[in-house]
Amino acid sequence: MNLEVLHSNVDERGLVGAVQAGDRSAFKAIYEHYEERIYNLIYYSVGDRATAQDVLQIVFMKVYRGLGKFRFESQLATWIYRIAINECSNQNRRHGREHVPIEAVLGTGEEMDLGTAPDEMHLTEERRRIIGNALLAIGPNLRTVVVLRYLDGMSYQEIADLLKCSPGTVASRLSRALGQLEERLRPLRRLL
Repeated sequence: MNLEVLHSNVDERGLVGAVQAGDRSAFKAIYEHYEERIYNLIYYSVGDRATAQDVLQIVFMKVYRGLGKFRFESQLATWIYRIAINECSNQNRRHGREHVPIEAVLGTGEEMDLGTAPDEMHLTEERRRIIGNALLAIGPNLRTVVVLRYLDGMSYQEIADLLKCSPGTVASRLSRALGQLEERLRPLRRLL
C-alpha cells in the first residue's frame, strides 16, 4: 500500500497540531490509523505476538513523545515506520534474534480455511512450510524489504525513505532476496 494512500483519509497536520495542543483523542486517531500496519511490520520482524504487542506500545510511546517536535519534514507515516524499524532492530539486537519463526511468516494452522478438504489443507500447509523455510534463510535486511514491498505494498522510494537508503539499494536488496528465494525454491518447484 502506498504511504500516501495509507494516510489520505486523515488530516494529519490537524491531528498532529491537536496532539501538540494536548488533545489525547487526536493521538488516539493517529494510533488507530497506523496500528495494524505498524503491528504487522513489527510482528514480521520479531516473530512473536506478545513481543510485537510490547514493541508496538514502545513505538507509539515514542511517537507520542516525539509529536511535540514533529514539523512535517517527512511524511508522518514515514516517520512512524522509521521509529518502528529502529525499535525492531533494537529489540532483535537485545535478544540476539536474526530469524523469525516460520509461524510469523506463514501464520498458524488455525488461520487456515476449515472448509478446505484435508488433502488441500495438507498441500497448503506444506507449501507454507517450504516457502517459510526459504524466507527464514534470507537475512533480516532482505526480509524487511520483502515485507515492506509485498505485504505493505510500498514503492521503492517509500522503502528507501524508511530505510534511509537509495531506491537503487532497495531494488538491489529486493532482487537479491527474490534471487535467494528462487534459488532455494527451485528444487522444490514441483511441490509448490
